[in-house]
Amino acid sequence: MARHELLDNITHKDLKINLRYQPGAGFDHQMARIFPIELGALQAEYPLFFARNTDRDQYDLVALLGFESDENLYLGQGDWLAKSLPLSIERQPFLIGFEGQATSPGSGQPVIHVDMDHPSISEEHGERVFLPHGGESVLLERMNEVLGLIHAGHGESDAFSRTLSGLDLIEPLNLEVTFANGEKTTLNGLYAINEDNLRQLNAESLDLLHQRGYLQHIYMLLASLPQLGALIERKNQKLQSQSE
Repeated sequence: MARHELLDNITHKDLKINLRYQPGAGFDHQMARIFPIELGALQAEYPLFFARNTDRDQYDLVALLGFESDENLYLGQGDWLAKSLPLSIERQPFLIGFEGQATSPGSGQPVIHVDMDHPSISEEHGERVFLPHGGESVLLERMNEVLGLIHAGHGESDAFSRTLSGLDLIEPLNLEVTFANGEKTTLNGLYAINEDNLRQLNAESLDLLHQRGYLQHIYMLLASLPQLGALIERKNQKLQSQSE
């Protein structure tokens, strides 16, 4: 159960973050939310898709990390097994909150909160959040940057998915995967670019996508698809090690 607190240098003066990228350390998620600004870096290491956000009737960009709800095949024994780290993973255990006279969800002044129940929270081990005199550490400075990118990324992602939906360029993906040991799983709830409809777009629609920078985003999503094979191989290696 998450326990979010508004971060301040008095209440949390001794707070440290002890990140361990391994199972059971707070990162056991099948998918990670991602944002358009990350697509160029992430497409070379993760299979990237859309997932339906029913609360907002939108599609969110996601990186697939595993084939089960609590499986993350990028977790090592303390290290993240990829060079590029999704912002939504890097920001943990911090998150954006809002204060002030908020009239609707997400309005008000954005401020940093911290999940005090995250396994990385410590007062003994790890990297300090605040310097001894109360100033921001290098870690917190980076978190300010990351959370700012995420805050801006929500609107950018929504605009991107709305445009693609309007052009009928997002389609459901139902994919059955067979692993080396014969086990099978079906990926449900993911959406991909409809390449047939993309090829049939008229010049006006293509120009719209180009002017907004969305054609590049689309190419990055399509370029990421071979990484699904690499993720399957990660799973095969995991299954083999479990059987030995």
